[in-house]
Amino acid sequence: MDTSELKIRQIEAFRAVMLRHTVTRAAESLHISQPAVSRLIADLESRVGFVLFDRQQGRLTPTAEARVLSEEVERAFVGMDRIAQAARQIRAMRRGSLRVAGSPAVALDLLPSVIARFVERHAGIDISLLTHSATTVVEKVASGQCDVGVIAEPIPHPAVRSERLANAVMRCIVPRGHRLARKASLTPADLRGERFVSFPQSFDARSAIDRVFVDAGIARDLVIEAQLSQAIVALVANGAGVALIDPVTAAFARQRVAVRPFTPAVPDHFYLVTNGSRPLSLVAETFCGAMREAFERAIAEPDIRKK
Repeated sequence: MDTSELKIRQIEAFRAVMLRHTVTRAAESLHISQPAVSRLIADLESRVGFVLFDRQQGRLTPTAEARVLSEEVERAFVGMDRIAQAARQIRAMRRGSLRVAGSPAVALDLLPSVIARFVERHAGIDISLLTHSATTVVEKVASGQCDVGVIAEPIPHPAVRSERLANAVMRCIVPRGHRLARKASLTPADLRGERFVSFPQSFDARSAIDRVFVDAGIARDLVIEAQLSQAIVALVANGAGVALIDPVTAAFARQRVAVRPFTPAVPDHFYLVTNGSRPLSLVAETFCGAMREAFERAIAEPDIRKK
């Protein structure tokens, strides 16, 4: 007998009769008529080539062959139950995985905080977090090695979707206890004569900051360069100078340095990148939503003056 001849509805009817002991109860559990159950059982007997039930006075008594077959059916349905349970867990975001990559400006503080809250709400989701340059993040998303990427500069790529997150501006950081920490906001003129910790000249952020000071006619005392915003925070916290950094890093640095608004505003954009040819999973879509909300909270956090 070709097993493809068996139909799932016939197996369901057989199992229902074995479990419920009567055609009437089996029909009720399957939400079909009694004649339909009897017909399915008869069809199954015809397919397998042996009698499954002895019919006496309207009752069906399983044959020895039926009991052996029932054992296999139950094993199969246990597997189906596991599949159904897995589907329920996936739908409820209690099962699955997510691969996230971010550039250092977001991967060292903001993303860990988002991920920690996410796994608390969605137990059972496994998450991998990778930290790379913006270019590498985009490449990993484009190749499918990562599901979601968050970067601090625009990196065009034909294979990814790039969504600019909420508008953000750089913040000025100075050592805690510094005379400028007493001001509510700072301008280029306020930083005249201060040692300035800067990004390297190859960075877009450096070019944007340079333009602001050139336009204001203020010369800076450029003494130190560092690639990472977190390194710049550490330098400022240790009294090496003052700096302008991205608002995300600044939001997590308030215990180490004084953070102040800076005028004129220096735009600083962040981007959420996903694969352009693959639909997002429910888990990835939900994570992106959590990321957008967390980003908005971070850049909207009020500046706190030290008393």
